[in-house]
Amino acid sequence: MAYTTVDLEMAESHISLGEKHIVEQEMLITIFTAKGYDTVGAERLLELFVDMLKIHRDHRDMIASKLQRSGPPAARGPRD
Repeated sequence: MAYTTVDLEMAESHISLGEKHIVEQEMLITIFTAKGYDTVGAERLLELFVDMLKIHRDHRDMIASKLQRSGPPAARGPRD
């Protein structure tokens, strides 16, 4: 698949959103803990958010690598 800078920007956006979700989830866990609530489900969700963030970062890195190898768009052939 040929990637563009739009794909890279989208991956960066997914990373930013994932980081925001992690911070918010950590704050919720802190609040729940302070109130004595069960945090098992919230902690599991946080683990999923962290796992997804790694996937997004890996995907972003792969896109960046492919873009770097292919060179600037003008240097490539039509629809490589």
